[in-house]
Amino acid sequence: MKISEKIKAKKDKKSEAITQQNIEESREKIISKGKKFKYPFQYAKHRLMFNAVLIGVVAVGTFALVGWYQLYKAQNTGEVMYRFTRSIGLSVANVDGVKVRFSDYLMLYRSSIASVERQQGAFDDSDASKQQKEYYKRQALNAAEDYSFAMAKLDEAGKSVTDEEIDEVIEEHKTIDGEKRSDEAFEGIIRDNFGLSVKEYRRWIMLSLAKKKASVEFDQDAKKLRDEIATSLKVVTDFNELMKGYEGNDQVGFEIVEDVDYSNLDSGRAAAAAKLQNVGDMTDFFVSKNGDGYYIVKLLNKTDTKVSYASIWVRFKWVDDQMAKLRQDGKVVEKIDLTAKDSSEEETAVEENNTEEEK
Repeated sequence: MKISEKIKAKKDKKSEAITQQNIEESREKIISKGKKFKYPFQYAKHRLMFNAVLIGVVAVGTFALVGWYQLYKAQNTGEVMYRFTRSIGLSVANVDGVKVRFSDYLMLYRSSIASVERQQGAFDDSDASKQQKEYYKRQALNAAEDYSFAMAKLDEAGKSVTDEEIDEVIEEHKTIDGEKRSDEAFEGIIRDNFGLSVKEYRRWIMLSLAKKKASVEFDQDAKKLRDEIATSLKVVTDFNELMKGYEGNDQVGFEIVEDVDYSNLDSGRAAAAAKLQNVGDMTDFFVSKNGDGYYIVKLLNKTDTKVSYASIWVRFKWVDDQMAKLRQDGKVVEKIDLTAKDSSEEETAVEENNTEEEK
């Protein structure tokens, strides 16, 4: 074949190669060759994602399991677990369908421990210290259950605790020994005495106000006694004489307090007595500042800074009675096992422990 014929044959072959069909065939060949690199990489990518998800699920499950064990079995009351319960809405008990916050229980317990340790020193590993801690755990859980029940009942009545009511109480608490503390100083006081932040202290105040308002709303027996005594005092103004008719009634109390400051923290009695003008004057019944009942106060003596008074107390017991019935009926379900003794035995044990430590 001549050279010119060879060149022509190559040109014809090249022209024949550059067609739409050949371009498609060539493209498919190139893609098919690339797939052997693409598919292994795609498989590895999916495998990597699967492993990452699996590790994440295992880590979360392990964390949840450890957290559950630390809270519900080991009953860890440390700072980390407390913060954990505050961020996640875990419950420590159930009161007739109402959840009791684990964080509320730990807040109440930790504040009690902080207060006691400030007075008597840090707890150790002795049996006496362990017994005291168990007592405060039982006390804190009972209080958390009572508060949760009271809040639920208050909500059913269409009422609640407002921020303004909390602010009012905190402003009163800022006045200590007749001197009003700054926000910074007050924050340090509640941290040092109770181990609480201002936000936690507000929560504590809210819980106590909820129980107080629920008692005022629902405790008909206390209202009846209050009105009965108020009517009797219009005839018999001698507190001692009047109280003879209520001997043995644990819902009514009588007390004489002498020479205390106007700002004495006694449920508002000293402040109320200080507002009276003359010896023998009486206040109307008022709800105590700490929410434990109604008080009526009679002025016995008064100076520029000190006051003496007699008071009659009508105790709130509706929440206590309701909770006792719920516990008896098995409607209070606790998720932690507190093997503490009966409350009366616990108080005796704590007092004995404190006496031994003082010796």
